[in-house]
Amino acid sequence: MADRLHLPVGTHTVSALLSTAPDAKALAVIAHGAGAGMEHPFMVGASEGLAANGVSVLRFNFVYAEEGRRSPDRPALLTEAWSAALDVGIARAGGLPVVAGGKSMGGRIASMLAAERRTEFPARALVFFGYPLHAPGRSDHPRDAHLAEVTVPMLFVQGTDDALATYALMQDLVRRLGPLARLHTVEGGDHSFRVRGARRPDDQTGRELGAVAAAFVREVA
Repeated sequence: MADRLHLPVGTHTVSALLSTAPDAKALAVIAHGAGAGMEHPFMVGASEGLAANGVSVLRFNFVYAEEGRRSPDRPALLTEAWSAALDVGIARAGGLPVVAGGKSMGGRIASMLAAERRTEFPARALVFFGYPLHAPGRSDHPRDAHLAEVTVPMLFVQGTDDALATYALMQDLVRRLGPLARLHTVEGGDHSFRVRGARRPDDQTGRELGAVAAAFVREVA
């Protein structure tokens, strides 16, 4: 059972859900992707998978999702929401280590915040569920330069058929980032981790990948 919270973000207020794990070892703050809010089945499943494996979870809406708009907020407001959620996560963690991450855009914004703050970034690690390395069909314009500035361990959970992250480029990125980066592969998975010909509910996929993320968090946080 998750507790519903309300977070101030500038002049706005957004919803958040806190799932407390029994005997928690850490708390993860996770954000949704561009096309769906925090109650998308994948986000629900990922939260359940983390919490069932010793990692409490705070997931939250960005302002545009909270207000029912389709287009993401400007980058400054996305970052402001992330900072607010991270502050609440730290306050609710009770001294436990805090990690950050999310689905697609939500994870990318967390990584930009980590790169900007460098050693002052308060989270111990980053988890990306489908890092959006490039726009569809634009693999020649990767969005990865800032990742070299991140100073905490990173887990990239990626499908091999993700149109927003050519798999060979992801492998190269993880190699270039060195010991701080790890790659967990979903064979045949697209950007939503759906595999052609397989009918698996998004929440089930989320639970399985949440468990993968929890193992990483317990190791590095």
